Amino acid sequence: MAADLPRIRAVIFDYGNVLCFPQSEADARRMAEICGMSLARFSELYWRSRLAYDRADLDRETYWAGVAREDGRTFTPGQVDQLVEIDCTGWAHINPASMQWVQQLRRAGLQLVLLSNMPAEISRYLLTHHEWPSLFHHLVFSCDLRRVKPEPESYQVCLEKLQLAPHEVLFLDDREQNVQGAAKLGMHALVFDDLSRVLEKVARRYHLPVPDAVASSAMPAELRLDEP
Repeated sequence: MAADLPRIRAVIFDYGNVLCFPQSEADARRMAEICGMSLARFSELYWRSRLAYDRADLDRETYWAGVAREDGRTFTPGQVDQLVEIDCTGWAHINPASMQWVQQLRRAGLQLVLLSNMPAEISRYLLTHHEWPSLFHHLVFSCDLRRVKPEPESYQVCLEKLQLAPHEVLFLDDREQNVQGAAKLGMHALVFDDLSRVLEKVARRYHLPVPDAVASSAMPAELRLDEP
């Protein structure tokens, strides 16, 4: 059966909500309080120009100034410093189960890429304060590329770095539009909505290592050694 599955030689991971946990409500509330806004209003403005910030069309000052301006406010440099710090640390809580799978794939000889829509402040924070980025063969951040998913250039630069054909690559992201963007270029692509569900799909569809418990549950009943 495994011989009939696609042979994947590289996996491209998104970061937010895939390798890390979502930013907590507590962190969002802290930023909202600094901004003098309700949580709902802050969340709306936080995301409104986020892709432009991820693409580096806006720097930290112009991004946060825009958030303030949309609500008729201005932020002091000290407030911006606080907001940036909370924003960085809030996206730095790694999901250990996801990272264990990354390590398993690395040990199995897969090429690994991190492709993330991420502003410079957060990417530099992660590279400075964490060791896990060294697990990846290539790190592609939107702020450096000046492109964001699902723009085709985001995926194409990964393929160029890997020197692989699209059908040899699996792409994982929590956003449907980003997954569709990869699929349009011929990559295998899955929405990362839940680690357990994703691992089960991977075990069934691809010749890739997954945790033993997942591999066993995904195996057809007639092949399970523990079945009567």
